Amino acid sequence: MKAVTLQGPGKVEVRDVPDPTIRKPTDAILRVTAAGICGSDLHYYSGRIDAGTGWVIGHEYTGVVEEVGSQVNEFRPGDRVVGTIFPI
Repeated sequence: MKAVTLQGPGKVEVRDVPDPTIRKPTDAILRVTAAGICGSDLHYYSGRIDAGTGWVIGHEYTGVVEEVGSQVNEFRPGDRVVGTIFPI
C-alpha cells in the first residue's frame, strides 16, 4: 500500500509500505479514508525532534474497519471510526 513517510527534516515521500496484518487478537485493520498532520508531525518534519527516517506520518485519521482480531468486540468490519495514535 502507499503511505506518506518521513525521510528526514523537510523531506516526505509517498512510498510503498507493507500491508498491515492482524498480529495480536486485539488488533484491527482500518482502511484510512482521511489523515491529518498534527503539531508533532511538524516537529519531526522541521527537525526540531529527531525521529529518524522511514516512518509513516499522519496519525490522526478516519476510516473504515476492514478486519478485527478475535478479541475485538467493540468494532466490526464496515464500522466507521476516528482515532489517533502517537507514532513514536
